[in-house]
Amino acid sequence: MSIFKHVLIAVFVTASLTASGVKAEKPKIDCTKIRGVCYNMTPEEQARRELAYGSRVGLNTVRFWLSPGAFKSKGDQYIQQIVTFVRVCDSCGYKSMPILFNGNMLNPKTIQPDAYEEADRFTTAVVNALKDEPGLLMFDMMNEPLCNSYINQAPSDQRTARKEETWSFLRREIDLAQKLAPDCLFTVGYTTAFEIEESTAKKLDVLSFHDYSDSRERARNNYELAKQWSEKLGKPVIQTETGCLARANSYEMALQFCHEYNMGWILFNLMIHGRCIDEHGIFYPDGTIRDAGTIAAMFGCFRNRGENTPVVPPNPNREGKANRAIKLIKDALTEYTSDAFDYRRSDKKKLLDACEVAANLLEACELVPMSDLPTAKIAAFRNDPNADLWEIRKFAYDLANRLKEVCQIVD
Repeated sequence: MSIFKHVLIAVFVTASLTASGVKAEKPKIDCTKIRGVCYNMTPEEQARRELAYGSRVGLNTVRFWLSPGAFKSKGDQYIQQIVTFVRVCDSCGYKSMPILFNGNMLNPKTIQPDAYEEADRFTTAVVNALKDEPGLLMFDMMNEPLCNSYINQAPSDQRTARKEETWSFLRREIDLAQKLAPDCLFTVGYTTAFEIEESTAKKLDVLSFHDYSDSRERARNNYELAKQWSEKLGKPVIQTETGCLARANSYEMALQFCHEYNMGWILFNLMIHGRCIDEHGIFYPDGTIRDAGTIAAMFGCFRNRGENTPVVPPNPNREGKANRAIKLIKDALTEYTSDAFDYRRSDKKKLLDACEVAANLLEACELVPMSDLPTAKIAAFRNDPNADLWEIRKFAYDLANRLKEVCQIVD
């Protein structure tokens, strides 16, 4: 178990009884030690395998969505599925933050008074099932309450009323949940700190907000406001959803702000699969990663951007290695074509061995896109007995020219 997991678990204080021996205090946790990911319920074998990837980098918290619709159709079977997942996560070293309701794509009928009874049944079933689970961190009562077309596309004269309709529903469910589990912790995953609404926030034990800012200035404004709310209400604050490549919100930037503001964090999301495969995710299904910078940032290590220390560009030809790599490729390309051009006699292994030296130089110095690694292409060529020698030669030629370009080598 990683040091992060030990620290998070250690700050859980066993609920102590008052002098009357009746009322228990809420557990106290150090929210700054939360290192989490969004990760929806999956079969046990898959969950154990994928959560193990996160254990390598000190992750200790899982935030996941529940479904009132699934409860309506499956009842106790669905509740047991939730309990099993929380226990699996706990056995893997993760505390859980289940999300009861979802503001995204909200059906407005589900938050109106006619639907209160059905919502109450769901809240009651979930809270009663999980409130005594050792693996429970806290309940997230609703994800992004105002992030939906019902509010964002409402006529201007109806928007305030629709927001209050949402808050009224949410406050009701919070009150019910807290009555059922007075010694559990509760939060709401606000879309941004600008969405925090005081009358609802006062009911919570922990404030949480999301950040998908596309610039450092906008991100800082969001974190500053979250900090102000925390100070005003005297409640800890955490970042429970961040990181989206397609929104100019890199994991490294997001984690740098969490580190600077000493906030616990939860990234969206653990795995690179599902509908968001090309914009979210840290680990591929086989345990490899998309970006080493994300992993470094989890440990508080960030790229030098020249603000305090000048950036030293890597020089792949510092020891003449680039010159030698280019010569290896040239020799492999010309070996069987000097007299009669017959690329079919090319030595596949010699070509790829030469390519690998050039590729390693380019990758080590991050002079090629790390999402399109030359070494990956080399491995594919090596493993394909029917690889087209002409394609390998073209690849080798392009690789040599790329190395010459970045090293400014002139023949």
